[in-house]
Amino acid sequence: MKAPLFEFPSYQYEVSDWEFKKKGLLTRMNKSEFYRTELQTFETDRKTDDNKTWVHYCQEFLRDILFEFCKEAKVTCSMTDAWCVRYQKGDQQTIHNHRGWGFSGILYVEYDPQVHTPTTFMAPWQDPRNDTTYLSHPDITEGVMFIAPSFAHHFVKPNNTRKQRTVVVFDLLPELPDHQAPTSISGT
Repeated sequence: MKAPLFEFPSYQYEVSDWEFKKKGLLTRMNKSEFYRTELQTFETDRKTDDNKTWVHYCQEFLRDILFEFCKEAKVTCSMTDAWCVRYQKGDQQTIHNHRGWGFSGILYVEYDPQVHTPTTFMAPWQDPRNDTTYLSHPDITEGVMFIAPSFAHHFVKPNNTRKQRTVVVFDLLPELPDHQAPTSISGT
């Protein structure tokens, strides 16, 4: 009999009243300055100092879902970063992760399942029967938020259509229990 030792905790939620909320979200996005660098094959508004306003906006916008997630995951979290990513025709994102602990979320804002592909996740272990890499992706529609561990390696396949694919991405850090919280060390 199968006796699993580990699970890969991932969570999926639909944003209520999506069409109305999407309009406000797109209006907010249109005020952002998107850019790309030599290393990026996508457009983003991620900037170290300017993202504080996105964090506050997303915390309010997603408050009910984040509360539900924290309750279901049995964790108290703080949103530490939030940004937008747009994929034009040919744009993609190489495999990466966000950090070694915590959770990261993706809200699919402009997403057509007929022409776009969801984010692909790579399992943190190989298949022991044939040494192959497990790849999987959530079943996504527009207005869905997907949350997974921040350590999960993931990537976005090239956008093969002229239709823009847009997501809002954020990081959540759990509060550490008192016995794990960092303590100050002073040299005096």
